Amino acid sequence: MTRRSGVAGIIFDVDGTLVDSNELHAEAWRRAFREAGHPIPIETIRDHIGKGGDLLVPDLLDAEGMRSSARKIRKRRKEIFTRELLPKVRPFPRVRESLEALRDLGIRMLLASSAPAAEVRRHVRTLGIGDLIDGTTSSADAMFSKPSPEIFQAALDEIEAPKSRTMIVGDTPYDILAAHRASTPIAAVRCGGFSEEKLEKAEWIFDDVPEIVERIDQIDDYFRR
Repeated sequence: MTRRSGVAGIIFDVDGTLVDSNELHAEAWRRAFREAGHPIPIETIRDHIGKGGDLLVPDLLDAEGMRSSARKIRKRRKEIFTRELLPKVRPFPRVRESLEALRDLGIRMLLASSAPAAEVRRHVRTLGIGDLIDGTTSSADAMFSKPSPEIFQAALDEIEAPKSRTMIVGDTPYDILAAHRASTPIAAVRCGGFSEEKLEKAEWIFDDVPEIVERIDQIDDYFRR
């Protein structure tokens, strides 16, 4: 079935939106900071998940810490996550089923992640959605990380859907800010672990991706205005 009105394109963030990885990212950062002599509570780090390391590290260190530890922390975080924690990442329930339903409605879909391309490809395989999406973006497609809009803008340039009828789906306040900087509406999903208060500026707030399918008529109404 081809959709004739309403939303025509959806750009999905990956971490915390399609795969359950935010806690693992926070743990990788916690361990890297601790090994460098900066025992930062994981709860503090958790609030910054969704930013790139170029922003997260200076937000959590002072000037001396930046001079002595920033490069080492970022390198070690990548090692911990890639070697030990990435294999533990699992899809959220019913993601493939939900994307199949959206595809059947004629909606174009693309993934927009600031992760390295190899990591994005691994998530696509884990999710089993390679046949449902129209492409991906990765860290190679943006100089600056979220909340810069660059990664979403790269996806908007690639997706074969009118920008005026395209939305973004993400899970962090940094996704929301990046989407709005790209002048694009966003649905925030709670499954990434951020509070309702921190997601309140999104056009929609849903529990997860399956709820987007359940409430697609509400989203269509927004684009028909």
